[in-house]
Amino acid sequence: MLKLSEMTPEQKLGRVLCFRKFEEDDVEFTLEMIKKEACGAIQVQFNDKTKERIKMFREAADYPLLIINDMETKFPLSTLPAVPLMSLAACDNPEYTRAFAAAIAKEAREYGYSGNWGPCVDLQHDDSPCSVGRLISDSPQITLDMTREIFKVYDSYNFHSTAKHYPGGHGLPLDTHMVEGFCVEDEAALLECDLIPYLELMKEGILPAIMSRHSVFPKIDDKPASLSKKVIDIIRRRGFDGVFFTDSLAMMGILQKYGEREALAMALMAGNDLILPTSRTPSRDVYEMMLESYRKGEITDERLDDAVRRVMALEQYCAKEPSNPYPVPENIEEVLNAVARDCITADCDKGIEPYIDSEKKRLFIVINPQGTGRESAQEISFGSWYSPKLVCESIEKHFPGSEIAMLDEFPIWQDNERVLNAATKYDEVVFVTYCTTACYQGTDSLTRRVEAVINALALSDKLCALVHFGNPMAVDRIDYLDRIPRIIFGYKAKPSQEYAFEVLAGKLPARGRFPFPSLRKLKR
Repeated sequence: MLKLSEMTPEQKLGRVLCFRKFEEDDVEFTLEMIKKEACGAIQVQFNDKTKERIKMFREAADYPLLIINDMETKFPLSTLPAVPLMSLAACDNPEYTRAFAAAIAKEAREYGYSGNWGPCVDLQHDDSPCSVGRLISDSPQITLDMTREIFKVYDSYNFHSTAKHYPGGHGLPLDTHMVEGFCVEDEAALLECDLIPYLELMKEGILPAIMSRHSVFPKIDDKPASLSKKVIDIIRRRGFDGVFFTDSLAMMGILQKYGEREALAMALMAGNDLILPTSRTPSRDVYEMMLESYRKGEITDERLDDAVRRVMALEQYCAKEPSNPYPVPENIEEVLNAVARDCITADCDKGIEPYIDSEKKRLFIVINPQGTGRESAQEISFGSWYSPKLVCESIEKHFPGSEIAMLDEFPIWQDNERVLNAATKYDEVVFVTYCTTACYQGTDSLTRRVEAVINALALSDKLCALVHFGNPMAVDRIDYLDRIPRIIFGYKAKPSQEYAFEVLAGKLPARGRFPFPSLRKLKR
């Protein structure tokens, strides 16, 4: 294994890149770079070739190559259930959180992965497109308390965590997969709120890596955080010496404004140590772009050495055999399944119980998603976790005799007339809503058309309950929310779509703690 002082600039330039493509030519080039000790990391995708590819890459490497991917809700090749962080936060049970983290770290390490691009430590700020379903809370303390448990467990496995997306912040509700983001905070405001989890985890010695985001903080710099030395230096000046990853440079938050070659060099010179290039460009072409930038003097030897030093330190950290890994509970599947049950949260008016008479006949209006079955986007996808079929089966089981009316999430006027006319035949209506997280979607909120139907029924005083799955912040946008006596939150775990109706029928207590204390309109 080479020392830093023995490496050529060409080797170092490869060592600050994460290789992400798996066409035949890309795999051959990646193996060629590994054998030269000129590959920093590989994002190995999760499929039937995962184990074979990791074995091939590891056998070709004479150094502890970093192999990484996103594992935000589970190790994707595991048979264990997925657990959204928001649901974990609602449970407020550190034992669940530690078991969740241990299951990911143990299975991922057994496959040969070095670490996880996660968890998200971003604080929830209103509508945060492509983030809401992946977050923990809008509270720095709740976020810190929970991520501390995850990071400590990962650390016990020498499995690196990556806090993302630095430095947090809020502003215009923009999806950085689509366009460069915009955040309103200055450095002082970030230090007082969004950066609290980062700084505390760093002080405790359990923050090996950070991922930067593609949002501009104009009070600090005119470039996005991922390309801004001023933003990255905020935490560097306070002692962080771990690895900085960029978020994917395939995102339009970079590509719409900055050239691909230029962005690679800018990201490195801003202080990032491992670059996630666009996954659309062949790996050899990405490397040639880095070489061209270096030869043009756009990348300095000093910055390159600093980045490679940190990458090599992370490699050594992940290469160590864990001495005392946190044990995965024998009943791990039972523990993780319990999250979907215990996260259910009820928000009710004073004197109102979470449950309703299950024998009384009512109208249930259930939102039906559109656009399902299409090819998923390249950057991030969470599959179809919301199931109208499961929701309807749960309603039929616990509320026999009630009528169910489906409403598309983008209804036309005839759809609205149909469900509103159906509601005239009932004294009480239950509305079942959802909103999901996906890249290039632009929002994690309800559609304005659905909000209009909810408002109409709320003003008629017919809504006895709203059952909501996904982003809890979405219901805060309903104008007449205060006219709805009870709201049941099921968050994002699929089994919660059964448990939520058990709570509504009075067969299960609502054990969850609402993880968003600053949500404005909701009752306490």
